Amino acid sequence: MRIPAVLCATALAVSTVGLAHANSINLIQNGNFASTSPTTTAPTEFGTGSLNGFTASQFITNWSGNNGYEIWYPSASAATTQDAYSEWGLGSTQNTGNEKLYTTLTAPPGGTSTFVGLDGDQTSGVQSSIAQTLNDLTIGQGYLVTFNWGGSQLQSRTGNTSEYLAVSLGSQTLDTQTLWNTSGGFTGWKTGSLYFTANAPSETLSFLSVGDPTGYPPVAVLTNVSMVQAPEPGALALLGGGLLALGFALIQRRRAQQDRA
Repeated sequence: MRIPAVLCATALAVSTVGLAHANSINLIQNGNFASTSPTTTAPTEFGTGSLNGFTASQFITNWSGNNGYEIWYPSASAATTQDAYSEWGLGSTQNTGNEKLYTTLTAPPGGTSTFVGLDGDQTSGVQSSIAQTLNDLTIGQGYLVTFNWGGSQLQSRTGNTSEYLAVSLGSQTLDTQTLWNTSGGFTGWKTGSLYFTANAPSETLSFLSVGDPTGYPPVAVLTNVSMVQAPEPGALALLGGGLLALGFALIQRRRAQQDRA
């Protein structure tokens, strides 16, 4: 079927808006967690947690963890075969030998290998998060935060779990969908997309892992975080709808003129 030229022009206009959005600058630094200092090559706990003689550190460039149980992974292969250096794994006095994720885990999308695992057990001192402070934000400006994430589980635990991420920018918090994971399973990588409005020039973006039931534990894996300026969520759809309506109106007008000729 031949597409009317006016609709092609309309589609081009909408695509141009989309391309303008796609070319927005990513405000997140080290969104795939690949940069570490000091250089780290094995699964390792990060944050401020300390137990059994093991003290975590903030070695992921531009990011910080809390006092929960969060682990940086260099690859899916390492995550499923190497016991993590952590308060419960290698280097501690209570080495379980199972501080790694189940082999159902797959590599992250987009060619990324590095990612983090955030324990969703809501016990204080266990529940984990990761955060980055962003500066030079425009008050009232909308921002779109996107990321890849999924639900997994440590080999030291069994049992069905649920998992979601509570994502915050400053005082605003939005939740992802809840993922349901079978014992020893992996939900697959999902794409999250959440819209925020800046309320201050400097605000902290954080990801808090929230899972059930306590003790199993549910683990959220996360990577490929980006944040770009964005129009209000309905603006692009409204613009596209308006352009399409204009296109059809012009077609009808042209047909009416032809009928009168």
